[in-house]
Parts: sequence; structure tokens; C-alpha cells
Amino acid sequence: MVQGNSSKPVRSAPPSLEANNTDVFVWALYLLGGSQKQVDVEDIYLKTFEIAPARFGWRTRPDLPNFKKTAKALQEIEAKSHTGLLQSLGQNSRRLTKAGIDWIEAYKPILERNYGMNVHVAAPSNGDTARAIKFLKSNDIWESWVNGNQLTLSMVAVLLEVSKATPPAIWMDRFADLNALATASNDPLIAKFANEALSIYEGKN
Repeated sequence: MVQGNSSKPVRSAPPSLEANNTDVFVWALYLLGGSQKQVDVEDIYLKTFEIAPARFGWRTRPDLPNFKKTAKALQEIEAKSHTGLLQSLGQNSRRLTKAGIDWIEAYKPILERNYGMNVHVAAPSNGDTARAIKFLKSNDIWESWVNGNQLTLSMVAVLLEVSKATPPAIWMDRFADLNALATASNDPLIAKFANEALSIYEGKN
């Protein structure tokens, strides 16, 4: 059965003018013929690495694809950033919806400029860290916690963009991202929040 995102608004905003992982994923699906057929997610993962190895490779082995990064991009696409552009054809296949095809065609010049064959797609920059900090600290849940209110598992899930039904491996990957953000920012408050959030999660499981 084809599962759509009809309950969520369809993405209409253009691609980012700067490289980002979610745009790369949608573009990779298009290049693999996703406007005409379903494509195995593993093929999409490999294509994203081919397009942007600096973004989708392992930190210590940049010559190898890190599929966790691509899986995270797919989850963000379907939950938030590019809703309505992909159809989920079973767990392991995706294709573009009519809205997805229209989006690609409307913004193809931007996508080709950012991710064309001869374009070097840069690794995430310090600006990504700044944006992640801003996202975290502008959230009402963070503000509530800073003001001394108790953190709950549901609140942690909202901030990490997961749910209680999300597989544990993805939860732990998000906690790793949070710890990495604390290290990159050298912010002890973020480190404290990360430790407390992880303790709450582990205490519920």
C-alpha cells in the first residue's frame, strides 16, 4: 500500500541555498529515476554518498558511507522538512510523489548548482552547529528546563524529533548528536541537558 503524508502540509519552500542533507536525499532519489519508479533506499543511500561524500562519509573514514546520516536525513524529510514529496512504498522503497516531481522541476537550477556532477559539496560547517544550538535554545521545552521545570520523556522526544515508538538505535543516535553538539559548542548547560535527557530515556526502558 502506498503511504502518503496527506495529514501534513506539502513542502513548497525552495531548497536551501546552502548544501544540506535532506535536499541531497531528494535530489539523489530523482537522479535514480524516482519520478518514474520506486527506488530501494539502499541505492538512495549510496547515491547521496556519491553526490556529497564529505557530508555522508564517516568522520574517521571519509571514503566510506555512513548510512546513519542518510537514514536520519530520510526520517527528517518524512517527518518535517520535505513532507508530501516522497511516497513510502514499503519499508525499503521510496519514490517521488506528483508534488515531489513538481518541486524538483521548479527548483532544478538550484539543485543542479548545489549538487551537480562537478560541484564539490562541502561538509557541514560551523554554521550548522550554530543553527542547531539556536534550534535547541529557542524551544519552549529548553526554556522550561532552564527555568527549573522537570524534563519528561515526551519533552525529550519532541526536542530530538523522535517518538516513543522510534527504534532505540535512532534514539541513541540522536543522543550522540546532542553530545556532539555539547562538545562542539563547549557549552556545559547543553552537556548537562544531554546527560539528563539520556538518563530519563534509560530510566523508562
